[in-house]
Amino acid sequence: MNSDLFSVDYFKEALHLQVQKNEAVQTPVQTMNSYYRTVVSAIIQDRINKNFELIRRIRNLDTAYKEVKEEIMSQQR
Repeated sequence: MNSDLFSVDYFKEALHLQVQKNEAVQTPVQTMNSYYRTVVSAIIQDRINKNFELIRRIRNLDTAYKEVKEEIMSQQR
């Protein structure tokens, strides 16, 4: 895993972990949506002074979400 906090790899690992932890109660996409909303809300509430950092985090989360969703959809085929 990329040790850079809030990197694409960081979010991908976190998404996979959340899907595993919640597989008995939610579909993978429901779990990912919940995690996504929680992280975005926390980022928005966080008092980040650098707009670039905020944009980078959201972009990385979005990329990780799309990549993990594609993996899950291809596994379900």
